Amino acid sequence: MSLYIFLKSIVQRLSLKFKLFVLLILISIIPISLVSYSSEFFMFRSSTEYSASISSQYVEFVSKELSDYLQTLNESFDGLFINASFHNFLDTPADQLTEQANEMMRFRPLVRNSLQFHPEVLGVLYVDLIGKVYFDSYQKQLNPAYSFAADHPYKASFASSKPELTAPHLLPYILYSKANVFSYIRPILDTDTGRTEALFIIEIHEEKIKSMLSSNQKDKEGQVILYREQDDTTVSETPLTTGLMQDFQQASLEGSGASKQLLFTSGGREYQAIYDDLPGSKWKIVWMAPLSSINKGVRQTYQLTLLIAALSLVIALIIAFPVMSGILRPLYRLKKGMQSLGRGVYVPVPMKHHYDEIGFLIHSYNQTLDKLQFMEREVYQANMKEKERELLQLQAQINPHFLFNTLETIESYAVRNNGEAVGDMVQSVSRMMRYTIRSDDGWATLKEEMAYIRNFLKIHYYRNGKDVHAHFEIAPELLDFPVMKLSIQPYIENAIKYGWSPYMGTDEFQLTVKVRAQADAMTIVIYDTGTGISADVLDRLRQLIQEKGATKDPYFRKHTGIFNTFRRFILVYGEQVRFHVESTPERGTKFEFQIPYEHQNRGPA
Repeated sequence: MSLYIFLKSIVQRLSLKFKLFVLLILISIIPISLVSYSSEFFMFRSSTEYSASISSQYVEFVSKELSDYLQTLNESFDGLFINASFHNFLDTPADQLTEQANEMMRFRPLVRNSLQFHPEVLGVLYVDLIGKVYFDSYQKQLNPAYSFAADHPYKASFASSKPELTAPHLLPYILYSKANVFSYIRPILDTDTGRTEALFIIEIHEEKIKSMLSSNQKDKEGQVILYREQDDTTVSETPLTTGLMQDFQQASLEGSGASKQLLFTSGGREYQAIYDDLPGSKWKIVWMAPLSSINKGVRQTYQLTLLIAALSLVIALIIAFPVMSGILRPLYRLKKGMQSLGRGVYVPVPMKHHYDEIGFLIHSYNQTLDKLQFMEREVYQANMKEKERELLQLQAQINPHFLFNTLETIESYAVRNNGEAVGDMVQSVSRMMRYTIRSDDGWATLKEEMAYIRNFLKIHYYRNGKDVHAHFEIAPELLDFPVMKLSIQPYIENAIKYGWSPYMGTDEFQLTVKVRAQADAMTIVIYDTGTGISADVLDRLRQLIQEKGATKDPYFRKHTGIFNTFRRFILVYGEQVRFHVESTPERGTKFEFQIPYEHQNRGPA
C-alpha cells in the first residue's frame, strides 16, 4: 500500500504532458515487452542448444586431431625402439663412452629421419637413471654442463609408466637462446622389473600445439583451451581472464558429472563451456565462449523489438504532443517566468488574449511583477542610505584614533621646548586633518593617501625618536586612482604596532608597501620583517575576513582601526574585494588585498 501511495505522489507531481507520456508508455511498451521477453527466452534456449551441439563436435574434432598427432609422432620413432643398436645403447654402462658413441652413430640416422619429417619437433632427448644422455636436433645444441640429475621435472617423470604430454615450459638444457616447448615423454621400461629406467622425450615447439587449438573463426570470442585439472595448467592462443578456469572447475564440480557442457559465471559475465578428455592423457580440451557472443542474434532481435517499441512511442507522441503543447504553451511561459523570478530576474510573460483562465493567471502574474519591482527599488534605496550612514559613522571613528595619539606626542615635545619638532608635527597634523575632514565623500587619490601615510610616519618618528625604514613601490599609473581615504594607513599602523620596536636596527625591521595594477583589480601589499602577530590576534583577523566583517568579537571594540577599514571595504566593494593575511613569529606580517577598478564612481556597493 505504501508503494502505491509513493507512486501516486510521483504521478501527481508530474506535468500534464508527462502524465500523457506515462499513459502512452503503459499502452505501447508493456505488450511489446511481454512478447519480447518470451521471444528472447525461447531464442536464448535455442541458441545455446545449437551452440552446444556445434561446439561439442568441434571439441571432439580438436581432441581427435591432437590425439592422432601425438600418436603419429610417437609411432614415427617406433623404428628406433626396435633397433638393435638402440637396445645396445640402453644396456651400455655409463662409463663406457666409446661403446655409447659407436651405438649412437648407428641408430642416429633413424632419429634424424624422423626429425626431418617433423620440423615442429625441436629435438629429442634420451636420459636414464644411470646418467647417460643423448640429444639430437637440427635446430639446437645440448649444453654439456647441464645436470639432469638436479632437474626435478625430468626426475619426477621416472615415476610414470605411460606417455605423457607436459605443460609448455622453457627448455633449460640447450645452448644459446632458449625455447618454449611441450615435452612428449615416452617412458622406456625395464622388461625384467617393469620399472621406468629411461625416458625418451620429444620436444615439440609450443606454437605447434597452440595452432591446433585455434578457435572456430565463426565465433571470434570463443576459444579452445588445453586444461590439466591436477595443477590448473591452461594453454590457449589468447590470455585467459583471471579466475576463469577456477570458476569453470568449480562449476564442473557442482555439475552432474555426466554432462560435458555447462553454463557458469566468471568476472560478472556468463559463459558456456564444452569439454572432452584428451585420450591417453590427463588433459582436457575445453571450448568456452561468453554468452554475449553466442546470443548475438538474440540481442539483435531484442534490440529490434525495442526499436519497434520506440518508433511506436514516437509516433504516438508526435500525434498527441502538438495538441497538448498548443494548450499548455502559455502555462510553460508562465512557469519559466516564475523560475526567472526565483533567480531574481523579472521577466513579464507575453499574452495574446485575456479571456480564458490561463490568460487571467498571466495577467495577475505580470501585475505582481510590477509591484515587486516597485517594492525592491524602495528596499534598495533604504539599504543604500543605511550603508552611507554606516560608512560615515566608521569614517568618524577613524579620525579621533589618529588625532589623540598625535596630540600626546606634540605635548611631550612642547614640554621639552623643542619648537622646531612641534612646528613640524603641527604642520603634519594640519595636513592630515585637512585630508580627513574635507568634503569628498570619503574618497581621495592614491597619491594623497600615500602623502597621508608619510605624514603619519613622520609623527611616528617624533613619538619614538627613531625612524621606521619604509619602502614604497607604487605603480605610477595608479597614483591618480581613487581609493577610500584612510584605507591603507591602518595597516601601516598595525605593522608598526605589532612588529616594530624602538630597539630594532634598520635591517631588523623593514616596512614595504607595494601597489600594482592587474587586469581587473588593484593589488595592495603591506608587509614587514618584524616580530609578527600573535597566533590569537591572527586567528581573530582571519575570522573577521571569513565573516565578512560581521563579527561580534569584543576584541574589535578596542582595536577599531583594522576592523573599521575592513568594514568600509565590505560596504563599498562587497564580494569583489579580496583579503589575505599571514604572519610568522620573528619573521613578519603580510596584508594583501585587491580592489576592483569598476568602483571609481566613489560610492558604496
